[in-house]
Amino acid sequence: MSTIQFPGLATGIDTNAIIQQLMAIESRTLNIYKQRVSGWEDKKNALSDLESKLSALLSNVRALSDADVLRAFKVSSSNEDVLTAEATNSAFEGNHTVVINQLATADRWVHTAGLEYAEDYVGAGTFIYSYNGKETVITTTSTTTLEDLAGLINNDADNPGVTASLLYYNDAYHLVLSGNAAGSDYQVSVNTSSTEVWQAATAFTVNSDNATLSSRIYQLDQYEVGGNVITIAGTDHDGNAITPLDLELTENTKLSHLIDKIEQAFGDNVIATLENGKIVVTDKSTGVSSLSITLTYNGNDFPAMAMLAEGGSTTATLGALGFASSDFTRTQIAQDSEIKVDGYPPGADEWISRSSNTIDNALSGVTLHLHDVTDSTGEEITLTRDVQLVKDKLTKMIDSYNTAVAYIKEKTGYNNVLKTAGTLMGDYVVSTIKSQLNTPLIAQTAGFIKDVDSFLMPAQIGLKLNSDGTLTLDANAFDEAISKDYMGVLAVIGANKAGSSDSNNVRFYQASSNYTRAGTYNVEVTVSGGAITGARIKLATESAWRAATYNGNVVTGNSSFDENGNPVNPENGLQLSVDLSQGGTGLHTYTATVKVRQGFAGAIEDALDKMLKASTGSIDIDQKSVDDTITGLQDRIDEENNRLDRKQQLLIGRFARLEKMLTLLKNQMAALGLSS
Repeated sequence: MSTIQFPGLATGIDTNAIIQQLMAIESRTLNIYKQRVSGWEDKKNALSDLESKLSALLSNVRALSDADVLRAFKVSSSNEDVLTAEATNSAFEGNHTVVINQLATADRWVHTAGLEYAEDYVGAGTFIYSYNGKETVITTTSTTTLEDLAGLINNDADNPGVTASLLYYNDAYHLVLSGNAAGSDYQVSVNTSSTEVWQAATAFTVNSDNATLSSRIYQLDQYEVGGNVITIAGTDHDGNAITPLDLELTENTKLSHLIDKIEQAFGDNVIATLENGKIVVTDKSTGVSSLSITLTYNGNDFPAMAMLAEGGSTTATLGALGFASSDFTRTQIAQDSEIKVDGYPPGADEWISRSSNTIDNALSGVTLHLHDVTDSTGEEITLTRDVQLVKDKLTKMIDSYNTAVAYIKEKTGYNNVLKTAGTLMGDYVVSTIKSQLNTPLIAQTAGFIKDVDSFLMPAQIGLKLNSDGTLTLDANAFDEAISKDYMGVLAVIGANKAGSSDSNNVRFYQASSNYTRAGTYNVEVTVSGGAITGARIKLATESAWRAATYNGNVVTGNSSFDENGNPVNPENGLQLSVDLSQGGTGLHTYTATVKVRQGFAGAIEDALDKMLKASTGSIDIDQKSVDDTITGLQDRIDEENNRLDRKQQLLIGRFARLEKMLTLLKNQMAALGLSS
């Protein structure tokens, strides 16, 4: 309930001003809380800015933390109009000569006679064409125009990859059929009648999902243990029995191998494909066919094959236009590209053929782009190490490192000019970040050994940590180091948990880039009767051994995690392979020293990951602590505001009563004739 105020109405005293002054005195505690909130909010903003700078540093460090990615190449061509290329980190430095005999092209057919107008009717009937072994039937009506026919082909849901268009030439419109893909497998044909197709009754599956060409046959749900041969038999287009062909099964035999064997068995007179897990076999000749096929495994059909479409059952009837293959002119034949690389293959008529002008599997790690044919001498591509890329990435890392370090210095230091302390001065988390960042830059890189590795520390490749905490790169020292040992420089920067062992019996297999700690490990493996019976492992700097797990010939370090998802032991994710063929059936104990190397960039990345990790990272924890403090202060501010509201209402009531009393006295004195 509000209080009616008449400030000074009777007394002439400005009670509002008095109340405000009294409340100002009462608000001293509130103001202190607000000042503290402002200070903590400044700290919160500073932590947010620091987080952004550390995230930028993490991004640039991550670009350096994998030596395989750093291993990059620049590619040049002796004639970019004819041949260009690009390389991945799996390529090798050097020159290569490429001879291009022919480019891959797509099939193209043009209707020879054509029609006077695009709007001319083609008549009612059926038009049949095939592409890549898939046949399509287009049905027209009496009002279907030539232009409509092209649209029916292009908009057909079953179009196998052909684009129809109209070409105006010599006063006529000609229907053009163009294959969308290059290569000899993608040929267009115009058929006078339908083609015979056989399809498996059931699909091959792997764990109930449709199998693919890369599925191994022994993994199929339909695979039965006991046999190791699939026999392909049947009759060809003319009804002649083919010579049965056996496919010997191994653990690595894939469905793609079976598909290839089917085409081989029929003398490449059929096209075999796998569609939605089902084998489909198409006769290459149109019309009435006596094609048949059986696949036998363990005495049973594998799977049962049945006719899907009968050859010659549908006839092309657009006779008014003569829509048969003889009425079309093939203006471009579908063909593969043909090349030789560094003189291979050696035969004059032998070529590496591909269905595309982009070839990524002729040279390791190199993708070739063919633009034109060459003479017999070919064109040359040259791969050189992209040293500048490494230097540029280092420069970006240095810049972001210096930005973060300068910010930490500013926010944790004292400004002698302004006589003010930094917003983050005294923050323990922030004060430790700088040392966590620079330790990998001044310490010996983990897992590297003197007289074995060319470089052990960042300083040896030109990285210098200055007295003010900033980082610089001596370009001359870097150039000299990378010229001396290219791979050594990449390793000290970005070795990504790469490993080695001094034992032929216990060898490094792999390590987790996220969980295995870099360093030197001692390993002992006990083998009895040709099987592992015990294994233990520890860091070379530790005294206590820990048991390792083993399965077959693979030993795995203890892979347990704490409640925050962090590895409990340094060997988490480390795997070693053991040669069990040595020593016969007796009892043997093999020892090994295993090195797991990590470059300084990876070490900085790991430190930053821990700082910036959501929920459990040190920055996040620090921010939550600040938020909790602000929340606590805000609660106190709310309580203080409530107290002050009550205090103000109390003062207003007191002064209102004072006014009332003084007014009453004044009226009484006036009634008695007394002056006030």
